[in-house]
Amino acid sequence: MSELTFVPRDGRLPEGSAGSLMRASWLQCSRILVKWIRDPVTLLQALLYPGIMVLLFWLVLDRSVSQATGRSPVDGMVPMVALVGAMSGASISGIGLQRERDNGQLTKMWALPVHRASAMVGRLCAEVIRVLVTVLVILGVGVVVGFRIDTGAAGLIGVLAIALLFGLSFSVMVTALALRGDKTKVVEWTAVGTNIALFFNSGFVPVSSYPGWLQPVIRYQPLSCAVDAMRAVATGSDLTRSLTATAAWSTVLVVLFALPAVRGYRRAAQR
Repeated sequence: MSELTFVPRDGRLPEGSAGSLMRASWLQCSRILVKWIRDPVTLLQALLYPGIMVLLFWLVLDRSVSQATGRSPVDGMVPMVALVGAMSGASISGIGLQRERDNGQLTKMWALPVHRASAMVGRLCAEVIRVLVTVLVILGVGVVVGFRIDTGAAGLIGVLAIALLFGLSFSVMVTALALRGDKTKVVEWTAVGTNIALFFNSGFVPVSSYPGWLQPVIRYQPLSCAVDAMRAVATGSDLTRSLTATAAWSTVLVVLFALPAVRGYRRAAQR
């Protein structure tokens, strides 16, 4: 009697292995990027709208602000719009995450024979790419209106690193809020808060231009700290205070919202 033979295993990595995590995370990241690319709303919100915003602010406000303050607002305006673009993109991404939860996409991903952490890791990788592309596009538009990075390649890397630190911590917060409940509108309200912060920060005019009682709020709010840090890196000025404050805000957001984000994702996927 002949001996039974079986087709050799295809070498599939164990679900809990590091190799499985890397492979599945890349697939998840690719899936999310393709989805964003095919979504015109996301592209407009993340790239075209912030670029147009830089041009409009420059056309409307550059001369008046320069006359009032004695300096062009471009060096603060461009970092500000870059950060607001990263924040707005995170809000749109959070709404998309809610849709995937509601249509069962997260549950399908959870049932696949891959590393369970790959979905969140892949989403964070996609957020990294989104923030970097958004900031690079806005910096490119900023060059047209006079923005310059005087510190060369090291300054560019520093500007991108600060934007990435700030953008990722904000994305962690939005992810946690998006998965907080089935009918929550907190992500939409977060987008409203982002638009309000656009007009109350140090990007347009110096903090001293605001009313005295409002100046401490403007100076130490997260967006102002990140704008000041990016401006300091670009111009080569002292960044100790602003960078420390940005790192502190980012750390607080991650500490407060990382665990709720993971728990919310697990809860949404196991519905």
